[in-house]
Amino acid sequence: MDKELLLKSIKSLYTTAEQLSDGLVADDERRHALQQQLTSLKNSITTAFERVFEEICFQPHQSAAVRIALDGKWFEVLADGQPKTAQEIASVTNAEPELIARIMMVLTATNVVGEAGLQTYTATPVTQLLLDPGWANGLRHFFDHCGPSLINLPSYLERNGYKVPQDVKNGPFADAWGGRNTWALYQAEPKRGEIFNSFMTKFRDGTRMWTDIYPATSNLCGKVERSDNAVLLVDVGGGGGHVLKKFVKHPGYQTGRLILQDLPAALGDKAALKEQGIEAMAYDFFTPQPIKGAKAYYFRAILHDWPDRACREILKNTAAAMRKGHSKLLIDDMVLPDTNVPPRAAFFDLSMMALETGAERTKRQWHDLLESAGLRIEKIWSANSGLESVIEAELAP
Repeated sequence: MDKELLLKSIKSLYTTAEQLSDGLVADDERRHALQQQLTSLKNSITTAFERVFEEICFQPHQSAAVRIALDGKWFEVLADGQPKTAQEIASVTNAEPELIARIMMVLTATNVVGEAGLQTYTATPVTQLLLDPGWANGLRHFFDHCGPSLINLPSYLERNGYKVPQDVKNGPFADAWGGRNTWALYQAEPKRGEIFNSFMTKFRDGTRMWTDIYPATSNLCGKVERSDNAVLLVDVGGGGGHVLKKFVKHPGYQTGRLILQDLPAALGDKAALKEQGIEAMAYDFFTPQPIKGAKAYYFRAILHDWPDRACREILKNTAAAMRKGHSKLLIDDMVLPDTNVPPRAAFFDLSMMALETGAERTKRQWHDLLESAGLRIEKIWSANSGLESVIEAELAP
């Protein structure tokens, strides 16, 4: 990049920054636009050699260093916000000061930990976030569970003719983990399942409710049939009812049955759910949908777990239960742009391939998938650059 283009890019950055609200973190759209401009500027002044040998080759090193510090409880020593030397951390954790200094060299270079002097460290906002067990378990999940599958992925794809994985039982994860898919692994080793569930609970709490994105009052609650047996919402694969427990408190909800469906082990306490106005029903979404003609069938972060072939089967089972001109399908999942996909979304997609043989889909891919199951997208409601979206679909004409 020549000097004139560099100055032009910097001026554009300044203009974008001026448009940000005082609540920088809350101003998602403009903040993400600024991030993209900063990344583009950084890439333009970074050589290809630096990109390959300072970023691409060494990506795993940062995760490994964080993982070591988590297990060693080094971040906990920094939790009070006061600077700590390697020797002080060592005296509490029994790690060698020299080892701490070498691992911390990676963490300070990447601003995971702050550097206050010679072998002296302080907590950063990243350190503080990783002190939360849910977010720390997110790192453990991707490093411990997804990592081996990602390392195996190039070999797996080569051996399978470079085709998009479609068979969950024989996908990249099972290939890396001795024939076990993720759910089989978690069942065999419950501690791994606890790590995953802890992360997902924290991740869900940090995202918007679907009713913050989708106009549930006007498009759903206001159009339910007025009868004692009318079903307003079926939460398919809804686990213990996290979504419906919040929905019953939604100001627009007044009437209509709420049904929670999942495999028996996932449903939790049926009696407690009933007290909250939620009907729990054991159901496998690879079988015909037993609830016919509901106003809406809702899937939250379900279809991204599965390849197209499996999703098509799930969607056809749902479509067969829908009533034309009445029922809606609501898919609460990522909708990626067809071009210029943000890095986090792209990494999530590759993670889903490695973990579940699943996918984070683009707008075009969602249209193609739903149309192949006899459905038509009416509208996509999005926030956070599509990372949080609700797809509203109906039966095709």
